[in-house]
Amino acid sequence: MNLPEARKNIMPFTHILHALDLSDDMHRTLCKSIALANALESHLTLIHVIKETKPTTELMIQAVLGYGSKDEMKQKSREKIMGELKNLLRKMCDEYSSKLPACRFSLSGIIVEFGQPVNNILRQAESGAYDLLVVGRHDYGLVDEILLGHSTRGLLRYCPIPVLQVPLKNCTMTLSNV
Repeated sequence: MNLPEARKNIMPFTHILHALDLSDDMHRTLCKSIALANALESHLTLIHVIKETKPTTELMIQAVLGYGSKDEMKQKSREKIMGELKNLLRKMCDEYSSKLPACRFSLSGIIVEFGQPVNNILRQAESGAYDLLVVGRHDYGLVDEILLGHSTRGLLRYCPIPVLQVPLKNCTMTLSNV
């Protein structure tokens, strides 16, 4: 039995779903998912859910996509915003995968939706043929944790597939330490 065959028998993760936020740490978690998918010769699907009710989400999108103001961003249609985010994520994936010695994974899709992140991600995890969900874990203070809760906790509690948490606090990331 060769190594890729043995890996698939030990860890049958053939399709990884990666839930991305737009934080500064998204690069770290994406590198980890790409490295894992590449090592396992798996398919990788990215999902980002834009929470409609939170003004900070609009500010993150504005910053990531380089809009001058919230008004300029709001003038864009949802489809255009989703398309621009998909293109940005595809570029990031292409950039990271080009740094791998051999690219053995397949980017199966990029999903960008509006809605409630936990609900949308859980729905996708249940409806797709995924065997692993990868998420980042932000370490919030106690007050934030109590008042806001956190998406990762909901995903860990209710996700029907295994969840891999990537810790984000005080991390430095390069492809050499993936």
